Amino acid sequence: MITVPWHAQETLAKCRALNTRPGASTNERLQLDRFQPGTNPIVIRNASIWTGLDNGLDVLQADLFLDKGLIKSVGEIDLTILAKDRTKEITVIDAHGTWLTPGIVDVHSHMSVDAAPALSGASDANSMKGLTLPWLRSIDGLNTHDDSYAHSIAGGVTTSLILPGSADAIGGQAFTIKLRSTQERSSSSLLVEPPFGLNGSDVDLEVPPRWRHMKLVLFAALSYSGTRMDTVWSYREAYNRARQVKNSQEEYCSKALAGDWTGLGSFPESFQWEALVDVLRGKVKVHTHCYEAVDFDAFVRLSNEFQFSVAAFHHAHEAYLVSDVLKKAYEHPPAVAMFAAFSRYKREAYRHSEFVPRLLHDDGIKVIMESDHPAIQSRYLLHEAQQAHYYDLPENVALASVISTAAEVLGLDHRLGYIKEGKSILTQKYVVLWDSHPLALGATPLQVIIDGIPQISSPHASIKPASLQSSPTTPDFEKEAADAIKYESLPPLEPSRTVTDLVIFYNVSSVWAREAGTVQAAFGVQEGESRGVVVVDNGRLVCANVLEAACASYMSSGSVQVDLQGGSLAPALVAAGSAIGLQDIAGEPSTGDGTVYDVMKSIPSVVGGDSSIIKAIDGLQYGSRNALVAHHSGVTTAITAPTSNGVIAGLSAHFSLGSAHRLQQGAVINDVASVHVKIRHLGEPSVSPQIAALRRLLLEPQGRERGK
Repeated sequence: MITVPWHAQETLAKCRALNTRPGASTNERLQLDRFQPGTNPIVIRNASIWTGLDNGLDVLQADLFLDKGLIKSVGEIDLTILAKDRTKEITVIDAHGTWLTPGIVDVHSHMSVDAAPALSGASDANSMKGLTLPWLRSIDGLNTHDDSYAHSIAGGVTTSLILPGSADAIGGQAFTIKLRSTQERSSSSLLVEPPFGLNGSDVDLEVPPRWRHMKLVLFAALSYSGTRMDTVWSYREAYNRARQVKNSQEEYCSKALAGDWTGLGSFPESFQWEALVDVLRGKVKVHTHCYEAVDFDAFVRLSNEFQFSVAAFHHAHEAYLVSDVLKKAYEHPPAVAMFAAFSRYKREAYRHSEFVPRLLHDDGIKVIMESDHPAIQSRYLLHEAQQAHYYDLPENVALASVISTAAEVLGLDHRLGYIKEGKSILTQKYVVLWDSHPLALGATPLQVIIDGIPQISSPHASIKPASLQSSPTTPDFEKEAADAIKYESLPPLEPSRTVTDLVIFYNVSSVWAREAGTVQAAFGVQEGESRGVVVVDNGRLVCANVLEAACASYMSSGSVQVDLQGGSLAPALVAAGSAIGLQDIAGEPSTGDGTVYDVMKSIPSVVGGDSSIIKAIDGLQYGSRNALVAHHSGVTTAITAPTSNGVIAGLSAHFSLGSAHRLQQGAVINDVASVHVKIRHLGEPSVSPQIAALRRLLLEPQGRERGK
C-alpha cells in the first residue's frame, strides 16, 4: 500500500511547473491594475507616433486615446463620440505634429538604491558581506525619496531596472520599477510585474511565472575578488551548489510524478540558493557587468558549462572585438547594454569607440543604450541614443535601443516599448510627447504619461524649427568605423600637417566668428537657400559668400578643399575644469600627475611650506589620448588646474591639445591662466576655516606667485 502525503497535490503542481518558462499573461483587463480612480481620459491629437512596430519603422500620423491607464484607440478619434456616456472630462492635448513614443526604458540604473541626495543611510547599492550573494534583492533597499525619480521622468524615462551595485561577483536580484509615485507610497507599489508572491500576489502554478533578474559582475576591480580567477571560481562554486539543488529537485519530482512517494519526504528546497536555481531553469534574466574580451570569453564558457542564458552584457566596452564569442553563449547571443561615448575612465573601458553600437548591430547583436545612473544621469538616457545614431546606428535601431529593444530584453515587451490598442494587459503603456524628433539634439518631453496620468505639472514648450521634427542627418563614418576594428579603438590621432594655409570650405550653412569679445554670426543662409563658400587663409576668414565666383580671387590650386555637407564653421572650443593634460585614465593613478598638497595641512618646506602654490604647467602631459580625442572633436586648447582635494588647487595653464610636446610652437598659450580654489562642505575643516585660509592667502601673500 502506497501512502500519499497530505501535500501531494501541491507538490505535484509544483513539479509540473518546475521548468515552465516565464511568459506574458493573456488575461483581458478593462483598466490598468494600478489605475488611479479620478484620472481623466486623455486624447493626444495630431501626433507623429513612433509605435515601435515593424522593427521600429512604423510611424503613424494619428490621434491616441488613453482611458483607465490603457491605450484604447490609435487613429482618427472623434471627440464627440467619445464624450457620450462619459461622466469625466476628457483631457485633450494637441501635439501639433510633434512626436509621441512609448516611454524610455533604462535597463541599468542604481536609482533609489544609490539615492540622491547622497546622504548617510541613502546608499544601499553594494553589500560588503561576501562575493556571491544571489539572495539579496534591490527591492529591499529601494528608497522612495530619491530626487532622481522626478528628474528622470523629466527626461522621458518611465521605467528602470534597479540593479545592485558592482562590488560583488553576484550582487543580487534586480527589480523593474515604474517611476511614478503611487498613492500607497511604498517601494512594492512601484514594481512592474514582480515575481508572484513578492508583493502579496497569489502564486498560481497554472500560469507562466514572471521574469526575475540577477546582477553579476566580472572584471578586475571587484571589492572582494583579488583576480578574475577568484571571481570565476566563485561563480562556478555558486552555480554548482545551485545545480546540486536543481538535480535533487528533479530527482524528487521524477519519483513523485511516477507515484513513488516512498521515503520522499518534503520537496527539497534551498531558501538561500533558490534564485540561482531559477537561473539554471531559465526563469531569470541574467545581467552581467563586464568590459574586456577576456571577461566575455570566461562568462560565455560559464554559461555553457552550467547551461543558462545571458540576457545582456552591460557596459561591454570590448564586446565589438569578440562578437563571435558572444554568439557562442548558451541558447542565444546576449544583448549588449552600453554607453555611446562614455569611456576611457579606467583601463577596462579604454578600448571603447563611439562606433561600437553600430558595429555590434552590424554583427547581429541587439544593442541597448544604458545610463548606469548615477554614472550618467538617467534623465539623459535619450542622449545616449542620439549619440549612437550620430555615429551610424540606424534611426529605428537607435530609438528601439532605449524603448522596444530594452523592453524586450527585460521580458516586458508585452506591456512596454510599443504603442498599440486593445483591452488586454498587453496594452498597458507609458507614453512621452516630445517637442521635436526624439533623436534631434535637445529633444525634450512636453508631457510624460505613466498609468494614464500626466507627470509634468507645468509643461514648457520650446519653439523649435520645423527641421528638428525630422531625424537628423549624420556624416559618413565608414572609414572611422573600420578603423575602430583595425586599431581596436585606438587609431592614430596625431594632427596632420598641411603644406598650405589656404582652406576652402564648400556647402557651408553658417559661420560664427569672434568679434568684440563675443561670438557672432558672420555668415549664414536661410533654410532652402544655396549653401555658401568660405575661404580661410592662415586661420583668418577672408571670404564667405553663396557665390563661389565672389571668392575666386582668394582661391588657388594648392588649397585644401573641404565639403562641409551643410555644416557650420565656428571658433575652436576651450576645455576648462577638467584634468585633461594632467590625467590620462581617471581610474589609473599611474597615468596622472597626482594630487597637490592641501594648504590646510602640513606642506613640506622644500616646496615652499604653506606659502607655496603649485603650477599645472610643471606637470602637463602632451599627446595623451584624451587630449587628442578632444582636439579631433574641435576642442583645441584647455585650461587645466592642478588636481586638489583641498582649498587651493593652484595655478592653471592654458595650452594646446594638439601639440606633441611643450617645446613645440604654440604648445603653451599661457603658463599661468588663473588661480583655482575650492570651497566645499568637507566636514573637517568646515567652510569657515576654508574661507579664513583663502582670505589670508589673498590678503597676506607670502610669495611672488600669490602676490600676482
